Amino acid sequence: LVLPLEELSTLTGQGVTLIDSLKALSENDENPLMARGFLAISRGVEGGKSFSVALSESSLPFPKYVSHLISAGESAGQLTAALSNASQQLSYEESVREDLRGALTYPIVLISAGIIAMIVIFFSVVPKFTHLLDSEVDLPMLGALVLNAGRIANEAPWLLLLLGSSLFGVSMLIVANKTVRHALLNVAIEAPVFGPWLAEQDSARWASLCSSMLKARVNLLTALTLAADSCEYTRRRHRASQMIKDVEEGESFSDALKKARLVPATSLSLIAAGDKTGQLADMLAAVAKLHDASCKRRMKQVLQLVEPLAILVVGVLIGVMILGIVQAITASTDLVI
Repeated sequence: LVLPLEELSTLTGQGVTLIDSLKALSENDENPLMARGFLAISRGVEGGKSFSVALSESSLPFPKYVSHLISAGESAGQLTAALSNASQQLSYEESVREDLRGALTYPIVLISAGIIAMIVIFFSVVPKFTHLLDSEVDLPMLGALVLNAGRIANEAPWLLLLLGSSLFGVSMLIVANKTVRHALLNVAIEAPVFGPWLAEQDSARWASLCSSMLKARVNLLTALTLAADSCEYTRRRHRASQMIKDVEEGESFSDALKKARLVPATSLSLIAAGDKTGQLADMLAAVAKLHDASCKRRMKQVLQLVEPLAILVVGVLIGVMILGIVQAITASTDLVI
């Protein structure tokens, strides 16, 4: 969705009419769904609707703030700038998601490799010792547990396949279910290590969106409402909503923000200065950049902790399996470790 807005901004900036720009995007053969969406928008505009209204009514999954930015740009005669702001904000949010995915990729690969190693041990190593279960020797609990699990896995591999499929299905349901995903995020933001990183990330997103909306001359309350909707964490969304009420009751932006605690105290002085000098949008943009850089540093700190933890978990699981086999062998041969 970022590229079409950038193309629209470029085309309208070069003097191409909006209708012709939309029709050009509707001829995109690589993405038929997007092409149909822009075709519907162009027909809506030709039918007398404003671009922002046609965009909000289309099937394209643009965030709500995009139509508000474009509406403000239409009112001020700055459609090209509004499209540019919208594409920049979308690009920023996409980069945040990419950073999160990139941060989780390596630990997931490590854990997956460990699971594969455990499966290999179950099917190639453990079966060679399952005959010890038939001996008259009392095996240690861990050894008996590992060998019994290996026997079951080899005699009924479909059980292991069913278990793996069930775990994968549950994981996909968790990822696809917004309610469950938000619940997990709300738990993660309270965690000691992950919490500060996720809070920093959310602060940067909130400040960036507020800045983009204010630069496009969107009404302050509307900008705050849309920024509050962008918060992914329930507690922070409630704080952002309370800030809107405080501003409606007459408090200054900086005072309401201080009470809401949406950004760290170190950023409040910058925002307060921008509020007093009429440069609030620029200061919010500067704060968003600062928090984005801080978020990346925190992400590296989290990775430095998560990677060895993932290795430790995998090592412990494989170690427990090997220890169980060794205990069973030593118990059956009367050796002492």
